[in-house]
Amino acid sequence: MSFLRSRLLAMTGLAVVASLSGAVLSAHAAGITVPDSAKTHAMPWGEFKLAPRIVEKLAKGEKANIVVGIEGTGLPIQGAEMRIGTAKGCETANTLLPADCRMVGPVNPDTTAQLAELETLLNSGQVDCLALQPPLPNQFTAIINKYADAGIPVFTLNIDAPKAKRFAFYALNEVQAGTINGEETAKLVKAQGIDVKEIAMGSGAPDQPWAQARMEGFMAGYKSVFPDAKFFNDVKSGIPTGKNFTTQEVLNSVTPFLTAHPEVTLFFHTDQGVEGVGNVIRNLKQGGKVFTSGFNVSGAILDSVGNGTTLVTIDQGFDNQAQAPVEQCAKFLATGETPADPLQYLRPIVITQKGGDAQIDVDAARARLKAASN
Repeated sequence: MSFLRSRLLAMTGLAVVASLSGAVLSAHAAGITVPDSAKTHAMPWGEFKLAPRIVEKLAKGEKANIVVGIEGTGLPIQGAEMRIGTAKGCETANTLLPADCRMVGPVNPDTTAQLAELETLLNSGQVDCLALQPPLPNQFTAIINKYADAGIPVFTLNIDAPKAKRFAFYALNEVQAGTINGEETAKLVKAQGIDVKEIAMGSGAPDQPWAQARMEGFMAGYKSVFPDAKFFNDVKSGIPTGKNFTTQEVLNSVTPFLTAHPEVTLFFHTDQGVEGVGNVIRNLKQGGKVFTSGFNVSGAILDSVGNGTTLVTIDQGFDNQAQAPVEQCAKFLATGETPADPLQYLRPIVITQKGGDAQIDVDAARARLKAASN
């Protein structure tokens, strides 16, 4: 193709984009008519009435303020990925109505500070739709109800508040994610001829429902391939590896455990502690003999996947968890539609050394990590 022709096609494409963008902007400038189904909407918990001020501002063509509130904007990976997801969701939102989207929350988890900010935003009328990550299940029920009673729709992400007046919840299904991990781990064990004598399971929070759900799923998934697999412990007796979720805590706890239990040749970890387990295996010079699988991503975790020590890790897709409710906020305000099922579970991003069906390989995972790190 000639350079001139390429330029003409590019210019034509830009003209089409500009024309479409102009049409969208013109429609936005004229404002939107909020449908009756958004002004008054029947929910399982009662009748929701959209704040008149929101209806009025949208009719004038003013931007809807969509806010994503999370527990820690500075949390490694999670904070950055949720910021990316907020931006992506806002792009879609602006095809439906004019919107400004922003992420708020304390830099590091601080329940008091997070709650105070939410109160301030509510009282000052700075939110027209809220996507919220509570610190713990049902912990922010009262503030969510305040928002809903003030006519502001609320969606939860990552951690749910099912007893509150929220519209829908976006996150992984923890049992399903654990099941996928267990099944894919077992398939790799089988394909590579790995001798797994016994499997142990650990967590930074073994008493928490999410951790136990992941362990429950992992056991089920693994046993779907190896029905007679032997587990050192069960869902209720996960090995505690450090309540602060640090790598050093995992080194301190898992090193003596694996040393004392040479029969354990596969260790499943429910969270980023899988990084520490990989380090322990390396330090004990057990590479190729002992293996691990788990959740979350970091440079060290991906290195471990790359060298075959970590068989499977799950990227929770924090960006997807933030993106979905932002888009749903706009959809509700513009069309009055809500999800038929309030539990909107998202598929986990499965990372293995070489990738495969419904999986990504280490290089693709590193690209995602780089984007989040930047």
